[in-house]
Amino acid sequence: MHTREIRPIGTALRVVVGLFLLYFAALGGGSWDLAWYDVAVGFLVLPGLMIGIGLIAKQLHGDPVHFTGLGGHLANLAIIVVLILNPYTADGAAIFYGATMLIAAWRGQRGCEGTVISNLVLRRDDQIGCPLFAPFDEFEDWLSRPKPEDGPTIGPASQR
Repeated sequence: MHTREIRPIGTALRVVVGLFLLYFAALGGGSWDLAWYDVAVGFLVLPGLMIGIGLIAKQLHGDPVHFTGLGGHLANLAIIVVLILNPYTADGAAIFYGATMLIAAWRGQRGCEGTVISNLVLRRDDQIGCPLFAPFDEFEDWLSRPKPEDGPTIGPASQR
């Protein structure tokens, strides 16, 4: 069983942004004007590509790949920008990322939502840096860390 890696705020943010992206893809132009290739890119091409990358990583590396440092965040951001700025992949990318954000929220998976389908299919835990959600996940982790016991107080409270 997969354990949750994200907390309530990270989960809620992924749900809200995922629903927004699906709305943007479907109604971005003001009407239901998705082309067949938008749906194909969002539900077949990009998931298939990520599963293929996951298979290559499994063959070459074996262990899960965690590319979550600054380089991973920048590489992922560059890929997202290229996909969103290209008119032939923008709506498909919005469908893909919107759907995978909802799946990541459901599974509680951190890292880039782009790996959630390949991780689910291949039973892996590959992670690529997520420039949007990583700061919130780290902050929420910090909030939930155990605090040291209250030490001795200085001042009027200690004179009681």
